[in-house]
Amino acid sequence: MKRLNNETKKKYNKKMIWIPYLLVIAVFITVGIFFIHALNAPFSQSSMAEIKDTWVYYAKDDPVTLFKSRYVKRLNSVSAGETMVMERTMIRKVSNPTLLIQGNHQWLKVTVDGKILYQHSSKTATPTFLGRKNPGNIMTEVQLPKNYVGKTLRLEVSSPYKNYAGIPARVFIGDSDSLLSYVVSVSLPQILILIICTFISLAIMIFSGAELVKRKNLNWELILLSCFALTIALEAAAGDILAGLLFSPLVNSTMALLLAIFTPIFLISYYCLKMKQSQKYYRLWVIFHISFDCLILLWAVLTKIDLPEVKFYIDAANIFGTLATTIAAITEAHQKNRFFVICTPWIVLVAMAHCFIYITSVAQSNFYLVNISGLLFAIILLVIFVYTLVEGLTASEQNKRQMHFLELKTELLEDNHETIIHHLQELEQLRQDFKQNLLLVKDLSSDGNLPAVNEYLEKLLEETDQLNIIRNFSEHTLTNLILNRYQKNAQQKSIAINFLANLPQDVNVADDDLSQILIHLLEHATRETYAIHDPKKREINLRIEYMNEKLQISCTHTAHYHTNIFDRGITTNFSQKEELDLFVIEKVAKKYRGQLKQLQDDYKDQITLSLSLIT
Repeated sequence: MKRLNNETKKKYNKKMIWIPYLLVIAVFITVGIFFIHALNAPFSQSSMAEIKDTWVYYAKDDPVTLFKSRYVKRLNSVSAGETMVMERTMIRKVSNPTLLIQGNHQWLKVTVDGKILYQHSSKTATPTFLGRKNPGNIMTEVQLPKNYVGKTLRLEVSSPYKNYAGIPARVFIGDSDSLLSYVVSVSLPQILILIICTFISLAIMIFSGAELVKRKNLNWELILLSCFALTIALEAAAGDILAGLLFSPLVNSTMALLLAIFTPIFLISYYCLKMKQSQKYYRLWVIFHISFDCLILLWAVLTKIDLPEVKFYIDAANIFGTLATTIAAITEAHQKNRFFVICTPWIVLVAMAHCFIYITSVAQSNFYLVNISGLLFAIILLVIFVYTLVEGLTASEQNKRQMHFLELKTELLEDNHETIIHHLQELEQLRQDFKQNLLLVKDLSSDGNLPAVNEYLEKLLEETDQLNIIRNFSEHTLTNLILNRYQKNAQQKSIAINFLANLPQDVNVADDDLSQILIHLLEHATRETYAIHDPKKREINLRIEYMNEKLQISCTHTAHYHTNIFDRGITTNFSQKEELDLFVIEKVAKKYRGQLKQLQDDYKDQITLSLSLIT
């Protein structure tokens, strides 16, 4: 079949336009790989490494019972206030040797053959308003002596809190020049969480501010989501190795604990606002949870109890919070709440994982080298953010469609406005004529001239046919307006039309969807039919049938592809317009489980559409 000249695509040019885009993507990927490799290069070259499996552990009060670090990750026999000893013989030779030591709410003492290199204790810690009992999250550099090889490295680790007692400190060794690069490479996951969550928080706040200015309405859901993202970012920063070098141990610990307390509060408050059926009951839990956490914090401030000690109670409340959230989310999903239908699998997964983390915290057996809680919160944040973004774009698209439909409806009414005014003027003239004719009929009747009376009555009946202002193709008003518009256009372009529409007043299909189907069908048909040389061969047939909750639409038009204006080299963007028309029609059809079929030959083009309107 010979098609329009402009439909012959230049496939080579279409492929070429992808080259700049792919080159830019390749550059971004290359730069990203380069920086990741550069950050990890010191670690991969073994200039910095963590000492894990060569330690000997024992309690200071029981130096006889020894444990190897390869098999033991924690000494459960060490209680709060007791000292755990870590020892090893230094074998590896490193130029500019440096130790990087990380302690989790622990006092530290570092010695080499009995010589003290570093000490962090309640006596050496600087007093603050937060107290001096809390060791905080410490990260420190310790310079080793040059002749350290063969000597015994000894760390004494103790904690005033049971939850952190018996946990070995993390120790890294390597060249001091590679220290910063290594710290950044180890901190890369937390840095990524910090960057991504901060970006999400700022983006949401900017959007919320724009909505506040535009609509004078504050969206509390977005505000809570932004706060949730910000606390995740700050918690990732506070719990990072890099933060240990930037902040004091006590400040770092306080930030991490407070953010760990407030992060789930923002999340459950957001969930509460998204709920419908369960909101009444879940709100009671949220109010209790927030009140309980605030009372615990107030108690800690008034009695000067350290946060690591009171967090035990908050984690216990969080256990019940994860269970309440799981039940409420499943209930909302069962009630067809769209947000929970999509997000509940992730919500339940994250809630159950957090439940396990909180249980181990209450049981004082949790010890994680990675902030798993922060990673889980970051995952659910990404899920919620993607959902919110997609829903926002969908709502925006729906609003645009609604506005477009209103503009179309206004345009259709305006198109028929002049016709209505013209016919109203004719109606007024006919009214005057009708009055005169009635007087004449009265006179004729009084004279007994019945043939003349019948003749005038037939004339009046013919004149009343002129009172049809808008042709009614069907009982559906919108369809009548659209078909009248294209009937007028067809007459102006010398196109013969045959419109048959069997539609009731109410059809179970959205007006904007029906208007898109009819307009794109008729635009497609009018465009190709008008391109035919001979006006006598221009014809459009449209048939619309509504039966048994099914809508059948068939549009056939003459094409004569071999005898149109394009065989003379006249080009236009017909192919792109045709693709757009068919794309829009098929997109609407899929919403109603419909099918689109197109049959073409050299003389005719037929599009058949079937929609299922059963809800």
